[in-house]
This record gives sequence, C-alpha cells and structure tokens, in this order.
Amino acid sequence: MSKIKIRAFGPIKEGLTEEEYLDIGKISLFLGNQATGKSSVAKLISTCTWVEKSLFRGQLKVNELEKPGHFVNKHCAYQGIKNYFRSETEVEFIGAYFRIHYTNGQLKAEAVSDGADYQPPKIMYVPAERNFLSVVERPEKIQDLPSPIYTFLDEFERAKTVLEGSLELPVNDVAYEFRREGRESFIKGEGFRLKLHEASSGIQSLLPLYLVSRNLAYSVAIERVDSNSGAHRMSLEQTQQLKEEIDKILNNPNLTEEVRSAALERLSMSYRNTCFVNIVEEIEQNLFPTSQRSLLNELLRFNNLTSCNQLLLTTHSPYILNYLTIAIKGGQLLHKAYEMGDIDSIRAKIAAIVPIESCIKPGEAIVYEFLEDGSIRRLPDFEGLPSDENYLNQFLFDTNQLFDELLEIEEALV
Repeated sequence: MSKIKIRAFGPIKEGLTEEEYLDIGKISLFLGNQATGKSSVAKLISTCTWVEKSLFRGQLKVNELEKPGHFVNKHCAYQGIKNYFRSETEVEFIGAYFRIHYTNGQLKAEAVSDGADYQPPKIMYVPAERNFLSVVERPEKIQDLPSPIYTFLDEFERAKTVLEGSLELPVNDVAYEFRREGRESFIKGEGFRLKLHEASSGIQSLLPLYLVSRNLAYSVAIERVDSNSGAHRMSLEQTQQLKEEIDKILNNPNLTEEVRSAALERLSMSYRNTCFVNIVEEIEQNLFPTSQRSLLNELLRFNNLTSCNQLLLTTHSPYILNYLTIAIKGGQLLHKAYEMGDIDSIRAKIAAIVPIESCIKPGEAIVYEFLEDGSIRRLPDFEGLPSDENYLNQFLFDTNQLFDELLEIEEALV
C-alpha cells in the first residue's frame, strides 16, 4: 500500500490529523466541501504514482527528477498544481518501489525495494470537466485545454473505437452507440435515439467516465493474462525505447543465457500494466442519487477485476459515502457467509441489494474527510464501516433540524 504525507500544499495546511501519512488503499474516498484540497491531493497522488512508474521503467532518471524545479515545474505543472507549492511545503510519497520526498524546495528520490514485487499501473485521472468532451464536437481541435483533458480525451476516443455494437449504460435503460464512419456518438433508448451532445447532462458526465474506466479495467485484466496483449497500447516512443533496451541485452556478450532470459522477462514486465489506478473527480457530477449508486457499483466492479487495482474518488455527495458503506457491508456478509459455509443462501439476498461483483472485502476501503481549516482526518470505523460522524452527514442532520424548527413555528401559528 502506498502512502503520502502532505503539509502546506494548496489549501492543505497541517494535513492529516493524528497520523502522518494518508494510506492509499484499494479504495480511497476523499469527501469534503469545495476548495478543501480533495482534488489537489488526488492530483498529487496521481503525479507521484506516475513518477514512480517512470522511475521503474527507466523513462525517468533520479538525477533528472532531482534537478531543481523539475518535479514542480514539469510533472506537477501537468496537473495544474505547481502553484500550490510554497516555501514550507512538504510532500513525502512512499510507494512500493520508490520514496519521493520534497521539502525546503528540494526533492530527493530513493528506491525502497528492488522492484521485484512492484506492479506497474495504468494510471487514469478522470477530470471533473469530462462532460465537456460529450458536448463539444471535435474537442481535440481546441487549443490550450488543460493537459489532463487531452490525455483523458485520448483514452475516451480509444475506448469508443474498440467498442463492438451498443453498450448498455448502468442508468436509465439507455445504451451508447459509436459510429466509426463519421465518428458520431449516440444515446438510444426505447423510442428515441439522440446524438451525445443532445443527451442529458448526467449522461454526458457519466459516459466518458464509465466508458474509459471499463475499457482500461478490462484491458489491464487481459494484459495480466496475455503478456503480449499490451503491445498495442505502447506509444511509438515507448516501443523504440523497448527495442533499444532489448538490443542492449541481446548484444551484451557478458551475459549468460540464464541472466539474459531473466533480464528480458524483467524488461517485458516493466512495459506491461499489471494494475489499474483509477482516480475520479466528483463521481456524482450531474447524477440523481440512484444513478450515483449504479455508477459507483460499476466502478467498484471494475476495481475488483484485479487484486492490485486501486480506485480513488473525490466527492461532495453523502450518497456516495452511504452507497460505499452498503458495498462494504455486503462484503462483510459475504466473508462471514464463506466462513460459515452458507454462501449459496446468502448470495442471492445480498445480490438483491448490492451486486456481488461490487462488494468490498473487509479493510479495503479508506475514507478521508477534508476540512475547511486545511486539515484532513481519517474517518473512523465502527465495526468496519465508515463512521456517520462526518461533514456530509452533519449537513443532512442540520437540514432535518431546520425543518423541525419550521414545524415548531407552524404549530405556534395554529
């Protein structure tokens, strides 16, 4: 499990209370108000995770990364967070392979393992502006968009082109259809067929997120089974670099056949994506609560395809937290049923509430609350479930209190 320490970064002041590091679990949920640092931290985690992978693959060298300003002005600038650094900023990321420590304006990087157990991830940052790609025709022709939008757009277009036939969406009994000739996207249901830019804002937000997440999750799962299936996903630059590194191994007269075979196997592994890190901003965007639930369950299902996959969500929605809690409870009951040998009678009952494929194993989900004073706290568990003593549920309680006060006024008027 990776972890990160953050202090004096953007809206984050002292960072996590009571503990030093935020654990980046199989499922991590960041909740809180606007401008409390949820997306800022998610972008920083995305950046550090990508840097670690690049160090593992040799695409980035430690001495290059440690050059003054390189980490902030190049890698963090890509995510639009370079101006969140200040003189007292401290960031420490500890991954499975590398430790990256930024303090006093300087960065140091060092390996924490030999990389033998490192799982190279496919990292996808899904921006909140994703519905823009559903509304604007030919968004790739628009200049000066944020870099993550172009990256996500590339994956969105790739996911469209590999789609066969129609794809049922997890909401409203509607399907998506892509026509390669003319590159047109349609949403269709009973009695209607609309171009994507004519569809509802919820569909326009959901479709890019769902389609990209689905395609990448399945692609990585296939790559784990078939070591050759990932070749088509490499860029020309990666392909050339791989060829050069293979030539070095094959033409090195000092290597025995055993060492040469091991080196080639290690090199092959380094260029495969063996897990999927899906980082999603505002999963609930423009969605009705029941649609939020359906989408969340699908993302959880994709995350469960591979044991080392990770899902990180930012949200303002109390429904997402509550539906996540249901998935956790479903996982607890499944685990208990397995232990008791009573799985068949329980599965159907659980499946009527939450899909079995979306259930979360005990201990897999971590919830962090970002507060307006610049601090972060890990939401405590109650018997393995996230506590209901959090910012979002407090607002629901306050709303009920306000309504009760109005009822008291009404009674006084009678």
